[in-house]
Amino acid sequence: MITSDDTEVGKLLLAYRRETGAKQASVAEQLGISQAHYSRIETGAQQPSFHLHARIMRLLEDVRFQYSFDRWRLTVRMSPTLVSLIRARGNEIELIEFSKGFRALGGVYALVEPGDQLDGVLGEDADNHFQRLRQVGAFNGEVLLVENTWRSITPHGEAFYQAVSTAIPDDQCGTALHSHHRPIKQHVYEETIRDVGDFRILMR
Repeated sequence: MITSDDTEVGKLLLAYRRETGAKQASVAEQLGISQAHYSRIETGAQQPSFHLHARIMRLLEDVRFQYSFDRWRLTVRMSPTLVSLIRARGNEIELIEFSKGFRALGGVYALVEPGDQLDGVLGEDADNHFQRLRQVGAFNGEVLLVENTWRSITPHGEAFYQAVSTAIPDDQCGTALHSHHRPIKQHVYEETIRDVGDFRILMR
């Protein structure tokens, strides 16, 4: 969490505006104060109240997570391997990003767009794993690392994967799952399920 004493608040706000290109009036509106009040705080002429200081820190923290998450999204989008970024929204699973590697598979992987619902799209096995991820609290950040073995239908036939998913903070003060999927042979899929199961929590 970002912390600051009162003497640094103005400098942090100025750095925030330079980085985002925001005008004083816009930041003031987000904080619920007048532009004149905001200007005095940014220049150091006035110190914020305890509650306003907390609102400023929350604003800066939210932006820090947003920029970090934007980099996660870009990395996933440009990856030539099989990488996904998803989150739970209400009762649905939402796609945030599929990698270039996934989109190269064609079919639904090339058609779905960020924000689209994934339930019922990738096959019954994927839906079952979405449900289990919900049950263990992966979309709430209650578990950090999960490994699962799953299968899906692609335009080239049935495909089998072993995935490791990490819970990360998203850009909406929630949790997303960043997953790497390794293609495996059917016999490896069957042996893995037989020997260790198709779903394991690796770290809480």
